[in-house]
Amino acid sequence: MLATGTTWLGAICDFPISAGVVAGMNAPECAPIRALPAGSRLAGTLPDNDRCLALFMYRTSFPNAADDAASYQAWVLQRRVSEFWQLIGYVLGLWIVVLCIVAIAAAAIKALVRRVRDRSSASADAARQKPGGRPRGCL
Repeated sequence: MLATGTTWLGAICDFPISAGVVAGMNAPECAPIRALPAGSRLAGTLPDNDRCLALFMYRTSFPNAADDAASYQAWVLQRRVSEFWQLIGYVLGLWIVVLCIVAIAAAAIKALVRRVRDRSSASADAARQKPGGRPRGCL
């Protein structure tokens, strides 16, 4: 669960929804930029309006760039999901390796504790016996 959440948060951080792009898509003065073909850097000139600059950079940078806010949000979500599925295999593989290392370390510690306990109980048994081989005490 932690690996899944971490991977999804990473995808959200890598592909944020730009408020400037959404504002440019909703602004009427950016209509010429929305009309530009997606991915065509040389087809248009830089806009004079700062509100349209983020939209211009988006529309000219990606060949499949959306021209409305809903399509843009769907495009960003698609990129997030794509990155999530690309990375989740690596993250889960890393978790499996970490869990195996922890399990091996726990087994080694358990064996070490058992060995120390066996030695201490064997030395205690040897100390309780008389040199003649019979145990001391009321037995």
